[in-house]
Amino acid sequence: MELSPETEAVINFLNDSVEGGLRKRNDVAIILELAMRADNAETFNAITLTGTGAWKVYGTLRRVRPGDEGYRLLEEEFARQLNALREHIAQLMTEASDETLRRFDDVYFGMSQGVMRNLVDLSHDLSKIKEMQR
Repeated sequence: MELSPETEAVINFLNDSVEGGLRKRNDVAIILELAMRADNAETFNAITLTGTGAWKVYGTLRRVRPGDEGYRLLEEEFARQLNALREHIAQLMTEASDETLRRFDDVYFGMSQGVMRNLVDLSHDLSKIKEMQR
């Protein structure tokens, strides 16, 4: 997908502002571009908010052990956050090219461990963007 100069500038700024850079730079750029083209800041904000929530729950899950009190509830909340993130991203995909749709389908909409890792990495980036919005 070809990015506008505005999206390129924003993604370069974000990438430079995040220590170590964005994990999913190109995908964040596509999400940003699709939101801009659709004039849909509301969905982009929902994506950053949901990604931030998923990242926070993931961080908590990493600190507790399976079997600890509340672990199952954290797992359920994490799954809810990731599903909500997918739904928000899917709202922007209506304007995406077939190539972009296939890529996002493979990377974010499947049910494999790799997809889960991709969603976690994307959530990391979205949480960093949300921090900068404050």
